[in-house]
Amino acid sequence: MALIRRRAGQVVVWPLGGCVLAVVLWAGVLGMMRNEQRSAHNELVQASQGLAGAGQRQMAEFAALESIRVVAKIEDAYTQLAWGGTFILVLLTLTATGLAARLAVREGEEDELRQAYRVATEGGREGFYLWKSVWDANGEIADFELVDCNLRGAAFCGMTKDELVGRRYTDLYPGAYGDKMISMQRQAFDENLYEDDFEPPSNSVLKGSWFHRKMVRTRDCVAVTLRDMSELREHALAMARMANQDMLTGLLNRHWLTVNLPAILARSAAEGRRVGLLFIDLDDFKKVNDTHGHATGDDLLRGAAERLMALVRPCDSVVRLGGDEFTVLVNPIVDAAHVDELAQRIVDAFKAPFCLRTHNNYVGTSIGVALFPDDADSGETLLLNADLAMYSAKVEKSRYCFYNKVLHESRQNRLETERELRRAIEHDELLMHFQPRVDARSGRLAGLEALVRWQHPQRGLVQPCEFIAVAESSDLISKLGLLVIQKVCAQLHAWQQEGLDLVPVAINVSARQINHSEVHAALSRCLARWNLSPGLVEVELTESAMMDESEEILGELERIGAMGVKLHVDDFGTGYSSLALLQRLRLDVLKVDRAFTSKLGITPESAVLFGAIVSMAHGLSMRVIAEGVETREQLEILQSLNCDELQGFYISRPVPADAVPALLADQPLFTM
Repeated sequence: MALIRRRAGQVVVWPLGGCVLAVVLWAGVLGMMRNEQRSAHNELVQASQGLAGAGQRQMAEFAALESIRVVAKIEDAYTQLAWGGTFILVLLTLTATGLAARLAVREGEEDELRQAYRVATEGGREGFYLWKSVWDANGEIADFELVDCNLRGAAFCGMTKDELVGRRYTDLYPGAYGDKMISMQRQAFDENLYEDDFEPPSNSVLKGSWFHRKMVRTRDCVAVTLRDMSELREHALAMARMANQDMLTGLLNRHWLTVNLPAILARSAAEGRRVGLLFIDLDDFKKVNDTHGHATGDDLLRGAAERLMALVRPCDSVVRLGGDEFTVLVNPIVDAAHVDELAQRIVDAFKAPFCLRTHNNYVGTSIGVALFPDDADSGETLLLNADLAMYSAKVEKSRYCFYNKVLHESRQNRLETERELRRAIEHDELLMHFQPRVDARSGRLAGLEALVRWQHPQRGLVQPCEFIAVAESSDLISKLGLLVIQKVCAQLHAWQQEGLDLVPVAINVSARQINHSEVHAALSRCLARWNLSPGLVEVELTESAMMDESEEILGELERIGAMGVKLHVDDFGTGYSSLALLQRLRLDVLKVDRAFTSKLGITPESAVLFGAIVSMAHGLSMRVIAEGVETREQLEILQSLNCDELQGFYISRPVPADAVPALLADQPLFTM
């Protein structure tokens, strides 16, 4: 639009600039008209003056007045016309200005929307696609055509945007997968929203292994966003593998079994299938580990894992529970014979030696077998029953055993014993008996071994062989061990108050107590409470309890020795201790297991072997105690071998605390 100014026969076009300009122009027109009127008036006056001179003055003045009135009317008409035109021009100008501004705003908004659309679709990490529905003659959606996408979306497909836009689903995904994709977009079209995670097939145009997809309907189109989750999924899978994989062998681990076994059994139950579980323990693994070192032990575990994996089907699962324990989840099984045959093949496979770092090592397997749903209705019970069967098989080693109700009854008895033992500790039903040790030469009392007994309210006096194993397999062993230390120290204090000539009392402690650093602290408290000399208490621990050689165990033994409490190695010869370890720990006494003592006088080799043990111990400045002395002949042979102390039924059976004063008074306990 433009404003037009007319001046002296010229037309000047002014750009649209506002209403003020129009008013100024019309004012110019009105000014020109007023000048012309004044000029005409002057001419009329002059004419009237001329007429007056000619005798017609009055007529001239009248004519002049009339002309003035006419001119005034003309001026008024022009004025009204000018203001009317100005108003119209202003109105048109305002209207045109408003329309122009509105068009400008709309064009700006559209530009902003287009810019925002591109920023939204191009600025994110997602691929964006706008698919327009394509309808067939029956009014059904037959396909989708891509009308727009962003650069990332095109890159996901390995194309440029120009190459991709205009393509249809049936072009990109021919066949069954394309039909599936169209069906999903129909669902999104009908329900307005569809969201999932998916893995593209190998022939997909998408370049990635895992995507998150969201579809939203917009009018007759479906807007789709894709986010490539491949790296995140690989990371999640790697974390899952770390959580579910045994780092040493590469097998599945206990965490995987605990999490997945319930679901596996639930599916099997729903489908009417049976599952077998083999609980496998390596025989004599600790011997290899202690003799050749942990690195060799690790090699053995890896070799065992390889043998197990070679014997199972792809559908079965081999799990390392920890240490030298494995399980094989046989899923599915047709009958028990299938599991029977697999267990036998595993036993046979482990009869072959493992060649480890130039050494051939023979390690067998003990296997317990339990079936679902025959033997258990849950994963926890299935694993427990297979474990019970394994312990039954381990009695003879290198064999397998199926779970049965007898084992179940044994377990129930064990649980009942544990429950009653817990009550016995709380109600102080435990008491101490003491078995003497004597000097092998003089027969005089050299010390006592404290042995715990359980005074059961119904069963009477219960021997430790009936409940110690239960305590060690539960959390009761620590409570029981602390109670024994307290009772022994209290008894020593009582004897001391009686004025008896005391001898040291040895207390048996468990590997768990040593490993948890419980013994040193308990002894310190009790010795201080009862005002006892550390030399009156000795600590006995089994040979196998020391074999871990962990910093906790070694540190605890050093702290106990530093108190002035002597350390005994109990049941020597049943474990795998080395001379270097015995020397490093600076132990005081070596108690030789009754298995060696019982053979004295039966085979010549037994005396030679026992004599070698005595010589070794004396070379390490250790005293030797022979356990299980039951005959005079054994006593005499031990004297000839320079054994230091003797203990056994030939000397004395364990006696109650109130019988000890008589033993102290009646010395020597044997005579030659």
